[in-house]
Amino acid sequence: MTKLVRSVRVLLSLSRAEWGWTARCLVLVPLVERSLHRRGFARTVESLARRSSVPCRAPDVAVAQLMGRTVNRVASRRWIGALCLGRSLVLWYLLRKRGIDASVVIGAEAPSDGVLPAHAWVEVSGVPVNDAADVRDRFGSFGLELPPLQSRS
Repeated sequence: MTKLVRSVRVLLSLSRAEWGWTARCLVLVPLVERSLHRRGFARTVESLARRSSVPCRAPDVAVAQLMGRTVNRVASRRWIGALCLGRSLVLWYLLRKRGIDASVVIGAEAPSDGVLPAHAWVEVSGVPVNDAADVRDRFGSFGLELPPLQSRS
């Protein structure tokens, strides 16, 4: 089976919600990547947080994981080429828009050859939703957590 046929089959198998998330990701992922390069991390996060602050509800890890797979599918396209931080910020933003409180975790492996391999992922209720379940075992967290959602009153 060719790569194109597999891609078409994946697209045809998407639910209506996944189509919506895919469309949003096709716009958001390049915008967030560009913002990170031009405006920097702090201003990008501030902008996304301001536009996504909604009352939180009970976290839905299964929905968050499905959204994580959708963001990863779009972001991994060669012509988009988003890095883990951009992917994670987009997912964090989309989850917050749905009222799901999520954290972007930034961590690193032990330095080797003078290089500090860093990585970013999203967690909901302590569960990684856009990466492998053992990501915390491979990358130690810096302890950075992005702004939490407002609690329901």
